[in-house]
This record gives sequence, structure tokens and C-alpha cells, in this order.
Amino acid sequence: MTSTTDTHADNLRMYVNDTAAMAKHIEGAFDQQRKDDDVRAHPAAHELIERMHSTLAAQRTTMERHAEALGGGVGASLKEAVTTVTGALAGLYGKVRKHPLSRILRDNYTAISLGCVSYEMLHTTALALKEQALADTALRHLKELAPLIMAVTKIIPEVVLEELAKEDPALDTSVAKQALENTLNAWCAESK
Repeated sequence: MTSTTDTHADNLRMYVNDTAAMAKHIEGAFDQQRKDDDVRAHPAAHELIERMHSTLAAQRTTMERHAEALGGGVGASLKEAVTTVTGALAGLYGKVRKHPLSRILRDNYTAISLGCVSYEMLHTTALALKEQALADTALRHLKELAPLIMAVTKIIPEVVLEELAKEDPALDTSVAKQALENTLNAWCAESK
């Protein structure tokens, strides 16, 4: 029979390994993207993706240390977590495929959102299991990712319009501000 302590340790290890795998996978995608010619040609997007990469690289290192401390850092459970996360993100990133910058940013938004919910789940689990240091780390990582989602939100209208204007120069690119305001209002609508 498995003890409550063993169950707690297994649950904690699972969430830590999943989160470490998520950070590793997303960091790898950002590493590929920051070298992309289209990304490099757009200074604001390039700076944002560099920021995303460095944030996820630091988070990956921290989460791998936590996984090691729980005895799951290099074992089969981490490999299983990588497989699970990779499967969940498989459609988002292709190392060979070439995507317009707007799609790269859309996929990054999705990946960062996955990171946020992963850290929320880890934070909740660690709080419930009285693992305050881990709960604090998960919350800190969540707080580091949330502004990245907002940064993507703020740049998307500009990037989409730049791409569309390449095909249709008569396009009204002045709507970027309105599109952003409408998006921000949509996010605030629930709290009103």
C-alpha cells in the first residue's frame, strides 16, 4: 500500500517534471526563433523573443534543479514528461517550417499560456503539500511569464498589419491601435 507521503512526493515530482519539461521545450523553440531571419528583421519582435528565451532558460535551470532534488531530474519520469509536453506542443513548433512572424508570435502566446497554467498548477500543488519554497518559485515564474503574454498582445496588431500590407499596400494599417484597444477591453470585460 502506498503511503500518503509517497503519494504527495509522486504528485509533486510529476508537476515539477512536467513543468521542467515544458520550460525546456519552449526554451528550445524560442532559441530556434531568435535566429530566424524574419524575427531578426523586426527589432521589437526579436527583442521580445530574446526576452522570452532568456526567461525560459532561467526557469528551466531552476525547475531542473527542483526535479533533481525530488529524484526525478534525469530519470524516466522526466523523459515521460518531456514526451507528454512535446506531444501537447507538437503542432506549435517545427524546426524546419518557415512561418510568418505573426504565426510565430501566436504560437509563443500559446506556449507562454501553457507555461502560466503549468506554474499555476505547480503553485497550487506545492501550497497544498506545504512546500512553500517550491510554491514561491512557481508563483515567481508565473509572474515572469504573465508580462510576456501582454507584450505579445501589444505587438500582434502591428505585426499582422505589416504582413498584410506587404500583399496589399492600400490596407488601412492605422487600425493597429484600435485592434489593440479592443483586445485589451475584451480581457477586461469579465472584471467589469
